[in-house]
Amino acid sequence: MGTYLAANAGQPSPLANAISLYAWNAAISAAFMHPLHFCEVAIRNAVSEALTLTYGPQWPWSQGFYYSLPDPSGSQPFKPRQALMAARQKAENSAGGGQPSTDKAIAEMSFAFWESMFTARYDHGLWTNHIKNLFPNAPATIAPHALRSDIKKALEAIRKLRNRIAHHEPIFSRELAADYARIARLVRYRCHHTAEWMKQSQTVKSLLLTKP
Repeated sequence: MGTYLAANAGQPSPLANAISLYAWNAAISAAFMHPLHFCEVAIRNAVSEALTLTYGPQWPWSQGFYYSLPDPSGSQPFKPRQALMAARQKAENSAGGGQPSTDKAIAEMSFAFWESMFTARYDHGLWTNHIKNLFPNAPATIAPHALRSDIKKALEAIRKLRNRIAHHEPIFSRELAADYARIARLVRYRCHHTAEWMKQSQTVKSLLLTKP
C-alpha cells in the first residue's frame, strides 16, 4: 500500500483514502482491458493482412518472412524470430499433423510481436504499399513512413500501460484520459465502426470521473 499511502499523505484519513484509491486503481485497470482488447485485435489483424498480401496466407511459415525478422543476440528482451517459431510450434501441435492454422499462430503471438512489426525496417517491404489501405481513416496527408512511426510510438505506450495492468501495478498517476485517447485513435485509424462499438461499450471514461 506504500504507493497509495504516499499519494494520500497529509489527508485527514490517509489509510481510508489509500484503500479507496487502491480499489479504484483495480477497477480502472479492469476497465482498460476492454479497449486494449479491441486495439490489439485491430492491430494484429492489420499486420496479418499486410503479411498475407506480402507473403501469402500461410505467412507464419514463410521463410522470406522468417528471415526478415531481426534475431538479436545477448540480453535483448524480445526476439522476434524466436517468438514466431514458438507460435508456429503451438499452431502445429494444435493441428495434430494436419495443416497448421495461421489464425492459431496469430493467437499465440504477443503484443510485443505486433508492435515490433512497426519498426522502420519494414517500411519498404511491408508498409509503404499497404499501410494507407489497412488504416484507411488515418490522416490522408501523413506519409506512409510517418504513419507507421506514429502507430509504433502509440503501441509502445499502450504496451507499457498493458504490462502495468497485467502485473497489478499502480496506474492512477498516469494521464489515463490520454492513454484511452491513444487507444481509440488507433482503433479509429483501422475502422470507424469498431471504434464506435468500443466507445459505446467501454467504461473507462465514466470511471475516470470517479477517481478518489
